[in-house]
Amino acid sequence: MDTGLVFQQMLILVIIMAIGFFVRRIKLIDTRANTYLTKLLLKVTLPATMLTATANSTLEVPFGHVFILSAAIIFSFVIMGILSFLAPLVMRTKRDETGAYAALGLFANVNFMGIPLTYALFGPNGMFYAVLYNIVFNLLVFSLGMKLIGGKKAKISVKFFLSPVMISSVIAVIMFLLGIRLPYVLDSGARLLGGITSPLAMLLLGSILGGMQFREMFRGWRVYGISFVRLVIAPIAVYFLLSPLPISRLFLAVAVVMAASPMAVSLATFSIHYSAHEELVGKGIFLSTLFSVLTMPLVLSFLL
Repeated sequence: MDTGLVFQQMLILVIIMAIGFFVRRIKLIDTRANTYLTKLLLKVTLPATMLTATANSTLEVPFGHVFILSAAIIFSFVIMGILSFLAPLVMRTKRDETGAYAALGLFANVNFMGIPLTYALFGPNGMFYAVLYNIVFNLLVFSLGMKLIGGKKAKISVKFFLSPVMISSVIAVIMFLLGIRLPYVLDSGARLLGGITSPLAMLLLGSILGGMQFREMFRGWRVYGISFVRLVIAPIAVYFLLSPLPISRLFLAVAVVMAASPMAVSLATFSIHYSAHEELVGKGIFLSTLFSVLTMPLVLSFLL
């Protein structure tokens, strides 16, 4: 993959993210605004993106092959999980922080970084794989991810798996496999809504980072270690261990993009909700997002 193309797409997203960071710093938006923007993104614009992103895809995926792809995605999470659970042991983290470090290493920023970048690089064809990936991601992050962050306080509920993003992702896969298209009016309206997902996600991510205490973010060497696992080791391991499988080159590329993304912002919502590991999770998201500006173009260009 052309380094310049990846860097160009990353730069576009980072510029929008920087604007979000700036408007938060000058107090044009605040934590309350972030809450509403997050709801707008996850309940309206991202579901609209999911429903329409695969409509122009020229992929031909047999129904039975979906199970192979899903198994490959699960296998990629197993790979990242092994790395993420080993990292805290190697770094000798505090016992009560082991789960948080594992979650930071395992779960990438699929919704706010992986999906926008996949669409920018691969278009509708890549988005089918991204939607499929997102289903597995949500199943895991709202179960295992919550438990790793919240511990005994985390209560897993069925409602977490019935979110608009989850439902729209499943519907999008079914529509794609059956060749169903939305009526013109609904399709056009959903496309207009979905069109703001990427810039809104970057503005929101920048605003979230802008609300963090900047000086405190760079202290503690272990968060650098888990960032290295998330941004460099994980995508390399996923690439080499998935390559021998009977999957397409495009699917492999999407899986690597997801694996190379920074830490999931959803982990911050868990940490705030359960009042657990807020500083550690905040540092991880901030630093991994910052470093991803350089690591993603280099890693993706080297592997793809």
